[in-house]
Amino acid sequence: MIVRIKLKVGPRIYGERNLDSKLAFAASGVLTPGSVLCFVIALWRLLCDLDLTGAFMIDAGLLSHWQVWLAMGILMQTLSVYLDRYGRRVERHY
Repeated sequence: MIVRIKLKVGPRIYGERNLDSKLAFAASGVLTPGSVLCFVIALWRLLCDLDLTGAFMIDAGLLSHWQVWLAMGILMQTLSVYLDRYGRRVERHY
């Protein structure tokens, strides 16, 4: 006995994601924890400048400034959001 259930027309079911979408989602997933790490390091360096924590891991150079770590965190998070949007947009057009 075969039972067929007819449903009303619903939302379109999308097929398999293409490679661009997969790579965009993978990069977005990696960049988000990286940006959180940059924010934590920026906070650590700022608190070190205020003498509230111990010594910072980098004493001299470009990466010894909290502003650089904060800018990298903002840049990484922004890139992560754009890649996530790109992955969703590519998925819809597939």
